[in-house]
Amino acid sequence: MRWPRKGILIRLCIYVPLIAYFSWRALDRDGDRDDADAADDDIERKLAPHKRMVTLPDGTQQEIVELTPEQAEAILGPMPALEPREPAPGPPPGQPPTRTSPGAASPGEAPGDPADGAGTSAGR
Repeated sequence: MRWPRKGILIRLCIYVPLIAYFSWRALDRDGDRDDADAADDDIERKLAPHKRMVTLPDGTQQEIVELTPEQAEAILGPMPALEPREPAPGPPPGQPPTRTSPGAASPGEAPGDPADGAGTSAGR
């Protein structure tokens, strides 16, 4: 029996294990989905009494869940702790923002007017 060419053998050695691995992972993940579907069904069953439909101004309907924080912890478990965020740096309250871009006019100067006469045609 004659062996196939070297290029075909190399491709087979590369692609056959890859296809086998990805197929195995796909089948393995399918088993995990069944467990997740059962958990989702359980949560849906617990949330069903708290759901209602709301009609939006554009005529579409949206399903919402109304829960208090205590009900949410009882149904969904403890909520993760949120770390407080620092405020963004900016001017103190009550002060207007300042311009820092080059060529910005000062408050008493119109944009484009030179303060010292530089750039005018008087120097020609």
